[in-house]
Amino acid sequence: MKATFNDFIRKAPNYKKFKGNAEAIHIFNEILSDDQNIIVMIDASEAGKPALCACLEQVEDYYLSQAFPTFDLRDNFTKQALGTMVRIVLEPFGYLTKSQKDIPKSYNARFVTSAMTYAKTGPATMRVVRRIEQI
Repeated sequence: MKATFNDFIRKAPNYKKFKGNAEAIHIFNEILSDDQNIIVMIDASEAGKPALCACLEQVEDYYLSQAFPTFDLRDNFTKQALGTMVRIVLEPFGYLTKSQKDIPKSYNARFVTSAMTYAKTGPATMRVVRRIEQI
């Protein structure tokens, strides 16, 4: 089963202030946990790039769309929470943190400047299945 926002709060209790935060929940459930975004985060990891690069533009665009953001990407604690969310999302697929890297300039990041890279070094309870099929 994919990780849930409650898993994030349970596994990272230092971010419990975000429990019930609609923006944090949206970012976790609708952006980071989206199947296609999980696949591209894994692809970024396999390419040695920070996993967050894969959907950082979506996260930052969502943040900018909020009139009075309560999940503030200008705040370092919040950015660390975002990184922890990525970790919690990728854990069931066996991807664990490897090292922190700067976000490449080509991603035109506006708020997040670095993020973790991941490697498939842990036990997995989920997998991505890709196949070519005739239609």
